[in-house]
Amino acid sequence: PSEAAVGLDLGLSRFVATSNGELVSPPRAYRKAEVKLARTQRALSCKKRGSNRRRKLKRQLARQHRKVANQRKDFHHKTARRLVNNYGTIVHEDLNVLGLARTRLSKGVLDAGWSSFISILSAKAASAGRRVVAVKPHYTSQICPECGSIQKKELSERVHACECGCVLDRDVAAAK
Repeated sequence: PSEAAVGLDLGLSRFVATSNGELVSPPRAYRKAEVKLARTQRALSCKKRGSNRRRKLKRQLARQHRKVANQRKDFHHKTARRLVNNYGTIVHEDLNVLGLARTRLSKGVLDAGWSSFISILSAKAASAGRRVVAVKPHYTSQICPECGSIQKKELSERVHACECGCVLDRDVAAAK
């Protein structure tokens, strides 16, 4: 049993930033396999429909996609297990992933697999008797965790610096 609580901020450059200052890098499985997948897809498009070579390439392409999905799923399970083992209450942003998947960041959002991670985290937490709470993501990266004042920031600003003297990484401040 653990009484510790942690806040999570999901992102693209860092998959998870915790309120304790821990930063977890994303696996970027799709980005790493993108060249190989494109090459196989191009070769597949040149093959005649119904041929044995096309059938073989189709299976190879499916195997490559399955490998990417398995790598992502493995990363999600390991990260969720570590969080559930260490914390009793886990608070995360209730992101609109479908809406984000329609933006120019769609490839990164879908490669990170936030929805899959949250569902795995919730299932593991429920089986371990832990609490998972979703909060609205509005202004989480703009509110100072020390004094509560709101400071407008551009996405390019990666450091939260407030007049009260609080200087934190932007993702860690959002997690707090």
